[in-house]
Amino acid sequence: MASLRSSDLAPFLLLGARVTLGEDVEIGANVVIYDDVTVGNRVRLDDGAVLGRMGYRNRSSRTPAPSRGPTSIESGAIVSPYALVSAGARMGPCSFLGDHAHIREGVSLGADAMVGASCGIGRNVEVGDRTRIQTHSVVGPGTHVEPDCFLGPGVQVLTGRKMTTVERAGPPRLRRGCQIGAGAKIMPGIEIGEEAIVGAGAVVTADVPAGAVVRGIPARLAMAGADGPDADYDPLG
Repeated sequence: MASLRSSDLAPFLLLGARVTLGEDVEIGANVVIYDDVTVGNRVRLDDGAVLGRMGYRNRSSRTPAPSRGPTSIESGAIVSPYALVSAGARMGPCSFLGDHAHIREGVSLGADAMVGASCGIGRNVEVGDRTRIQTHSVVGPGTHVEPDCFLGPGVQVLTGRKMTTVERAGPPRLRRGCQIGAGAKIMPGIEIGEEAIVGAGAVVTADVPAGAVVRGIPARLAMAGADGPDADYDPLG
């Protein structure tokens, strides 16, 4: 357990050991900063934000226990009210974490990346520079989201076991500049190509080629030339 102590730097602020605060940090009320957290210059920590907290597991969970690592909130980042940054996560320069959002252990947010309110970002997810993940989205553990991507509200990027088999697929990969519409679901192991577009509400069950536009359940090509590189796209993989 962290050895939290009261601090007079902000109302009801609790600080752990080896906490480093940069210059011009704004801290709201009821903020908790656990051990081994570094906060850069001009960071804003809004009311109720929690940094560096170790995660817990249900006793029947088969997920390996998280290991504690240093937590870094880099210059200009914003942590909104009641957001949770787990131990070992990193928020890059000028990144943003919305109200009640949670980034798990090992997550890395790139510069100017945005995670909206009530999002859940699983362990060891990498979110590239300038990527925007909007409200109520979920990104499963190990997913790699490259720079300049857009995920609309309520997107689910899934990892792990498929419902119809004991097979476990690897995490999805979202390539640079792709756009995922509101409410879409990306199944485990899927790759979304560079600058591809996934329509709102789609369920993507096969890799999407670069530049393609897909929609529907399961997702199918919305635009494709008869002899183009997308002509053989199989929505069922």
